[in-house]
Amino acid sequence: MMVIIDICASLYIGRKSSSDANIQELKWLFPFSLVGMVLGIFLLVKAPSEPLLLILGIFAAVNGVRVLVQRNVDSRDPINRWWAVPFGFFGGVFTALFATGGPVYVSYLGLRINNPKVLRATMAFAIFMLTFLRLTLMLVTGLILSWEVIGLAVCLMPVTFLGIWTGSHVHTKLSNTSMRIAYGSILVFAGSMLLFRQLT
Repeated sequence: MMVIIDICASLYIGRKSSSDANIQELKWLFPFSLVGMVLGIFLLVKAPSEPLLLILGIFAAVNGVRVLVQRNVDSRDPINRWWAVPFGFFGGVFTALFATGGPVYVSYLGLRINNPKVLRATMAFAIFMLTFLRLTLMLVTGLILSWEVIGLAVCLMPVTFLGIWTGSHVHTKLSNTSMRIAYGSILVFAGSMLLFRQLT
């Protein structure tokens, strides 16, 4: 269900801002993401999800705290692009498993791209491409051939696009510091909820 919603949402955003996306960063990131996605599909069938969700929750919460602490930093030197190897790999694993690789990719791209407009466009394009790859892999393995899942995704589309429309309009009025506060808070909340669900 999340795969279908992610594709529609990122296609809408990507269509409006694709010209601002940093394609060179994605060309470096995608090969490692694809390797991680192949492993993630295997784990989706074979491995228990609880330990992996626990790891993702810790990562999201810690990274959210990092963003909040550094919220007033206007620019920083980009990290080495070889960090794309672990970020791309683990982002691919979590994208394939739970459609939750976004925090991993945002963390890497946020440390490579300082311009929030370019970062948002690059993330939208990345999520669309990676979700499309995940959809392809799940169709091949038969994991998404369910009319019930497709129907539920269609029912959630109006709310999804209302959220996208609201976020797009609010985004243009926020300063870089406000954007980091919002992004960091979302990561902390999402990570904390994952940890709460896994530990209770």
